[in-house]
Amino acid sequence: MSAVAPTPNLAQPTFKDLAPSVGHLSAAQVVRRVLRFAILLVAARMLGVQTLGVYALLLTVVEMVAIVSGYGYIDFLTREVARRPNSGASLARKIALLRLLYVVPSLGVALGVLKAVGFSSAVILSTAYLALTLAPRAAGESAQGFMKGLRYFAPLLWIELVQGVIVLAGAVTLLALNFGLRGVIAAEIAGACAGAIVAVGSVRKRSKAATDSAPSLGTLVRSTFAFNIYPLIVNVYDRVDVVILSKLAGAFATGIYSMPYRAFSTSQIIPYGVMGALLPGFSSSRFDQAAQETASRAMKFLYLASLLVILGTMAFARPFVLLALGDTYASSVATVKILVWAGVPSFLNGALNTMLLASGREKVFLWTSAVCTVFNIGANVLLIPRFSFYGAAAVTVFTELLLFGQNCYFSKRYLGRVVLPSDGATSSIAFLLALAGFLLLEPQAGELWAGALAFAAFAIFAMATTGCFSKLKLFLARRPHEEGR
Repeated sequence: MSAVAPTPNLAQPTFKDLAPSVGHLSAAQVVRRVLRFAILLVAARMLGVQTLGVYALLLTVVEMVAIVSGYGYIDFLTREVARRPNSGASLARKIALLRLLYVVPSLGVALGVLKAVGFSSAVILSTAYLALTLAPRAAGESAQGFMKGLRYFAPLLWIELVQGVIVLAGAVTLLALNFGLRGVIAAEIAGACAGAIVAVGSVRKRSKAATDSAPSLGTLVRSTFAFNIYPLIVNVYDRVDVVILSKLAGAFATGIYSMPYRAFSTSQIIPYGVMGALLPGFSSSRFDQAAQETASRAMKFLYLASLLVILGTMAFARPFVLLALGDTYASSVATVKILVWAGVPSFLNGALNTMLLASGREKVFLWTSAVCTVFNIGANVLLIPRFSFYGAAAVTVFTELLLFGQNCYFSKRYLGRVVLPSDGATSSIAFLLALAGFLLLEPQAGELWAGALAFAAFAIFAMATTGCFSKLKLFLARRPHEEGR
């Protein structure tokens, strides 16, 4: 890849301007997470709870290696390419190389830790096989960071679709042929390679003659240090509960917990799509006053969405889990109902983190994530032996709240104000009324119908307060006129 020509003016975009970008980012993440959930669903049905627990452990460890080797470089590339687009392609190549240099020692440390805490040789070997996905990911994810910095979001959907479909189809086929966990790992490797090929091929279409040089590898190591450590620490507290569960409560508990946690992770599509589209504009403006006002409106949408997810989970979690997974996973229902409350601070944290990143304050993430990690590990060690997966779910909620409190403090300190959802008090009152209605109706109408009514009522409020009805009325009024023309 060669460097790219300058991109168009990166002035602060309007929500109308952002709609295509949000759509592409959100669609890509919907495809990614839905297919990932489908893969786990297939594994849950065809491998059983015990082996699913092992598979969840492997995914967790390999993802932690991916994080320390530089998964956070995607955001770094997005920001730097938005600011200096003419060095983008050269920077993406060096970032991919840097990630590969980190992979081997990071994987060695991870395998050593697994051996030290007593996991079997079969688990360690399977982890090493699954880690083969990290080489193509280094190239593919660097290409994606380059695309995002240029606001070139359209190929992201195809990257995720190709990768996810290959993993899902491969897993179904190989599991049907009785290859077991080895078949799923082979499908993961094939999917990672395919995704990288599509990503690199897509970004080459945007390449132009180089005009700016990228920093040296040594300079990149120093300037990207926070993007290695911060995401690693975040993912330690975000994923260490799976490792602790596997060790202290066994593979069955890990299998029960893994599906609700994947559902919670899938809900992060929403803040990812909105704030990912806003990051290039925020970065180019250094997060000025206009950007803060835009962020407040975006946070209102995220806050309403997180509250809707809670009400939807109250209504539909039980029938969905029992239908999709069977009675064996009945304990997952209560687990997901605990985890869903973490979505509120998590959605808002996604917005606050994006603001701090755009303003160049990513080093504060080292402090916030370190505090959360210490709390998370300590709380999990204390609660998992007594409460198993329920304890792990509760700790996730409290950890997100702790992170939200810290993000508010640093936003006030470095941005001059705490950016919060506009009309947040009104939204909170409406949600509490809907929740109270659910609790009052549940004994008479049942969980499903009471939850569905509460969800519908709050959805109507959310649409009204965000102007969806007025926009729909305007659209319908325009259509006859446009058709007449």
